[in-house]
Amino acid sequence: MLSRRRVLVGGAALLLASLRGRVARAASRDTPVIDPEVRAAVVKGPARVLVELRLPDPVPSAGPAREQAIATARQAALARLAGTSYRLVRQYASVPLLALEIGPDALQVLEGMGDLVAGVRTERARPPAAPR
Repeated sequence: MLSRRRVLVGGAALLLASLRGRVARAASRDTPVIDPEVRAAVVKGPARVLVELRLPDPVPSAGPAREQAIATARQAALARLAGTSYRLVRQYASVPLLALEIGPDALQVLEGMGDLVAGVRTERARPPAAPR
């Protein structure tokens, strides 16, 4: 019986170690990707950024269910930003993006939103495409 207990305890320890590794890998995947230009820009003052929202799986590629998932993620992200220096510039119904103007404190909060935010990048003005 004693040897059986050792086997069970040893197996449980291996299982726990394996799960710990999986959780650590999952957490690192959920860290938002922050464009280095964003970090440099917020030091100088408010910066305009695009925030890519993370949607739950599975979400359809189009339609009301996708728009609802985007709206829910947007509301949750903006609620967590309350009390920081941010301004909503534009929100989108059919793409999981927010255009924001943020300060350093808002960037710090966005960095901790791995469950809601996939990435933050600088917003760049692009000239309109030439007609074909």
